[in-house]
Amino acid sequence: MSIRVVTPPSAVIVKPSDLAGGYQDTDVQAQAVIAAVTETIDGPTGWLGRAIGPQTLELTLDGWHAHRHHHHWHEHPHAFRLPCPPIIAVESVIYLDTDGNEQTVDATDYAVTDNLLWFTPVWTAPTLGCFPEPIRVQYKAGYNGTDGAAEGEAQTGAIPARVKQAIMLTSQHMLNVGTENLFLREVQVPDVETRQFTVTDQASALIEQTCERLLGGLRVYA
Repeated sequence: MSIRVVTPPSAVIVKPSDLAGGYQDTDVQAQAVIAAVTETIDGPTGWLGRAIGPQTLELTLDGWHAHRHHHHWHEHPHAFRLPCPPIIAVESVIYLDTDGNEQTVDATDYAVTDNLLWFTPVWTAPTLGCFPEPIRVQYKAGYNGTDGAAEGEAQTGAIPARVKQAIMLTSQHMLNVGTENLFLREVQVPDVETRQFTVTDQASALIEQTCERLLGGLRVYA
């Protein structure tokens, strides 16, 4: 099983001007620190286990595995837990048949409850081709506000205030104590200095430690 981001979130959760210290929204350093902090929390690469900004994800699977539905304590014959809730909508379920051709499961054959994708009792799992991860589930996840969801999409609500607060506090802390250098990698080219920002292991650990109290209740464990 693997998961990747197909379309990253475009919504801005925190702007530099939201931080104390008079930062302008055009401040590149503040933007980079905020982006690094957000990336460490959000989506498949984040430690929180949730999608924050709306994004399209793709889950690939080896087979039609059974999933224990913990709420009802029984085995569902064909169901998958979709990582990084909240789930807005499943866009497609595609698999490779024995000839290696892509086939799409009809949307009437499955539904989503919370973050569980389950198939109807009358649905028969098709035979898969012998290929690595022949099943692909593409879906939208994240907080898409309190209104305006498209037809067939769940309205997952506003981004929790404590998520914004955690990003703001951590970004502010990084900028205040000068640890933005934990994010900085400089690449020298002739007559030009190119700055690229990345998250080191040390910075990642500091972010998680700073955010844990605020976001512990939202954390999703695999």
